[in-house]
Amino acid sequence: MKIGLFIRKDLIDNNFSNYLREKVLSYGFEIDNKEPDLVIFAGGDGTFLRAVHHYLDELDHIQFVGINKGSLGFYSSYAGEEVDALLKDLVNEETESNSFKLIEASTNNSLIYALNEIRIENPFHTLISEVYINNQYLETFRGNGLVVSSSMGSSAYNKSLGGAVILPNLEVLQLSEIAPINNKMYRPLLSSLVCDENSVITFKGDFSSVVLGFDHEIMEIDDNLNEINFSLSNKKVTILYKKCHSHIAILNRAFINNL
Repeated sequence: MKIGLFIRKDLIDNNFSNYLREKVLSYGFEIDNKEPDLVIFAGGDGTFLRAVHHYLDELDHIQFVGINKGSLGFYSSYAGEEVDALLKDLVNEETESNSFKLIEASTNNSLIYALNEIRIENPFHTLISEVYINNQYLETFRGNGLVVSSSMGSSAYNKSLGGAVILPNLEVLQLSEIAPINNKMYRPLLSSLVCDENSVITFKGDFSSVVLGFDHEIMEIDDNLNEINFSLSNKKVTILYKKCHSHIAILNRAFINNL
C-alpha cells in the first residue's frame, strides 16, 4: 500500500513527521505523497479539510485516516499516541470505512466543492438574496450571509449559527442564515432548513461584493455573478476509523464532555 502523509506544519517543525514517516516504513508500507492509496493526516479537522482539497481530483481512489493532534477530532479516531495502533489496524485490515458526499456549488464558470460548508457573505453592506429550494421561491434574505452545510459540517459553523447537528449517516443539505434582518418590513425564516439529498438550493441576487468561502478557503468571484446553485455532489471522501467508531461519543467529547 502506498501511503501519503499530510501533516500540520507545527508537527513537521517538532519532528513528529519524521517519527511518523519512520513508523510507516517500519510496518512495510511505501510512502508516496503524489499517488497514494491512503493518506494519513496528522493534526486537527482543519488539517483534514486541507488534505481533502489537496487531493480533490483523486478522491475516487484515495482513503483518509487521521491521527488527532488537534482539539476536537471529528474526522480522526486515533489519538496522537496511537500511531502503532493505527498502523497495526491497517496491516490487519481492522478498520471501518465511511464515505461522505461533498457539497457542490455551481457559479457562472466554476464548480466549488466543500466537505463542511459553503457560505456567501457580504463584508461591505447587507447581503440581499432570493432563496429557492428546487426552483420554488422561499424568501428574500437580508443579512450578513447564508451557509449551506453537509451533515458532516452541521457541527461546525452551522452549529454556531443555531443550526441542527445531524448525524453523518444522513445525507442532507442544511441552509442557515447569518445575522438576518428581522423587523416589520423584512421577515426571514429565522431557522435552519434541512433539505433531502436530492434538493437544489439556489441563491439569486447581486453578488458582486460577496465573499464566497468553502471549508477553510475563500475565493474571489466574478463581478457578474448573480446565481449560485448548491447540491450534494457525486464526489465522495472516504475516511477510515477504528472499529466501533461512535459519532455520538465524539459529539459528547467535543460539546458536553461528561462521559
